[in-house]
Amino acid sequence: MKLPILLGLGLSLLALPAMAFEKADLEKLRSTKKCNASTFSSCDLSGASLMDIDLNGAALEGANLEGITMENVDLSKANLSEANLKGARMTKVNLNQAILKEANLDGVKMMAVSVEDADLTDAKLTGGTLKGVSFKNSVFKDTVLTNTDLKLSNLSGVTGITEAPCAKPSFGACK
Repeated sequence: MKLPILLGLGLSLLALPAMAFEKADLEKLRSTKKCNASTFSSCDLSGASLMDIDLNGAALEGANLEGITMENVDLSKANLSEANLKGARMTKVNLNQAILKEANLDGVKMMAVSVEDADLTDAKLTGGTLKGVSFKNSVFKDTVLTNTDLKLSNLSGVTGITEAPCAKPSFGACK
């Protein structure tokens, strides 16, 4: 009787999604501002919580940041190319001049975030909720924006959404 119950419990635990970050990756990021071991492997900070940290210029190419929570984080000039930020929650995050080429930002929630002069070429930003986000002068070349609420976002000077740069002021839509 105990074996079927234990077997059932064990199998149900296997079905749970893994959202645990690697503590070593987090410590490496805090101390070196880098979190990619080699060209073929990157760090796992999925589900982590980052608060009040300066990661200006951080190297996070290909990092798994799915479900991460960030508040008061400086990621200006950071390289987040091909990073997985699916379901990330960001409040008061500085992503100015960040490289987000081919980043997965599906379902991201941003509040009071600055993404000015950033490169979002080929990024995937579907189903996102963006409140008080400034994308001023950023590049959106071939960026997927399906079902993303941009109503309260500053798109002034953004290129790639339409043929010409968005006019100043452009909030919620490129004008």
